[in-house]
Amino acid sequence: MPSATMDDVAHEGSTATGHIEHLEHVLATHPRARLAQLPTPIHRLPNFGAQIGIPELWIKRDDLTGLEGGGNKTRKLEFLVGDALRAGADTLVTIGAIQSNHTRQTAAAAARAGMKCALLHFGWTEDAGPGYRSVGNVLLSSLMGAQLFVDDTPRPIEDQGPLDEFCDHLARLGHRPYPIPGGASEHRLGSLGYMACAAEIERQCHETGLGFDVIVHCTGSSSTQSGLLAGYAALGTPMQVIGISDDDETDIKRRRVHDLANSALAECGIDAVVDEREVHVVAGDRSVYGKADEQTFAMIRLLAATEGLAADPVYEGKALRGLQMLAAEGSFPPGSRVLLMHLGGTPALHAYASQFGSPHLEPFRGGENSASPPVR
Repeated sequence: MPSATMDDVAHEGSTATGHIEHLEHVLATHPRARLAQLPTPIHRLPNFGAQIGIPELWIKRDDLTGLEGGGNKTRKLEFLVGDALRAGADTLVTIGAIQSNHTRQTAAAAARAGMKCALLHFGWTEDAGPGYRSVGNVLLSSLMGAQLFVDDTPRPIEDQGPLDEFCDHLARLGHRPYPIPGGASEHRLGSLGYMACAAEIERQCHETGLGFDVIVHCTGSSSTQSGLLAGYAALGTPMQVIGISDDDETDIKRRRVHDLANSALAECGIDAVVDEREVHVVAGDRSVYGKADEQTFAMIRLLAATEGLAADPVYEGKALRGLQMLAAEGSFPPGSRVLLMHLGGTPALHAYASQFGSPHLEPFRGGENSASPPVR
């Protein structure tokens, strides 16, 4: 076949830019509260990548989206808060675990938008340590002015609980609540933030000459993965997106990702479809939600020791564990450039501190330990 000319390359670049601009224009027809600091950076992980057998491992830092503590929910909340303001709501209302990254970001979004916030926390997982209910995400939510509620009824992670009843209670108290499902996912606008992120990644690739073969990230409530898949479908750009489950359940997530992706495309009036065969969800750590195995903790320590980056054991640690598993299984052909999405979660580390063991502090007293002769 003849080699590509400079004109061919320029045409392909122009076409790609046109698709990006078109998707950005479609998304701009929806109200959007500008909450995030975008674009988030992309950089290599040379040391960690070498350790797990992925020489071309890169990371997108959605732990740096801007609101306190960062995280992926901020992208989603831009569209939901925009809709809430248009609807005349005065209170953002949502649900999550005690150490939910989503509830903390909702509290931050409400503060930034000048709204009130009410958060209902559930017993989706056992308390991880003595400070579980007083540090990390729940502390930040309190500092940012959210009204905190708790329902300790044991329930599975898929159970959204009495969100509607909670909103009715707040309405009777005179609030104008805007309900947001757990994780901001199963909402007609929940996937739009990561459709926009797909366009952002492709624009960064176009500007830098980078290109990725696969994107890997943690999948829980599912709209990060559905948004990326819908975004790439809208761009007409093939991209393998692998979700690493935050627990041992993959079938429900796979179906939900598929449904949410196609619902998002329909919401935006985009004539494209995500095939169910394009939805990949795997489990690396098969612990139940909120718990992690020793290999996940080992991966958290390895990332920190090799790259100076932190990951939590509920979400990002499991993404690292799944990434290591995929590499060990030979899922990435030689030369593959892999983009790992860091979706936040670092504040929750403090709530899980007791599971890492106490840091070792080596005693030192000036004058007693200083046996070496002075430097001349």
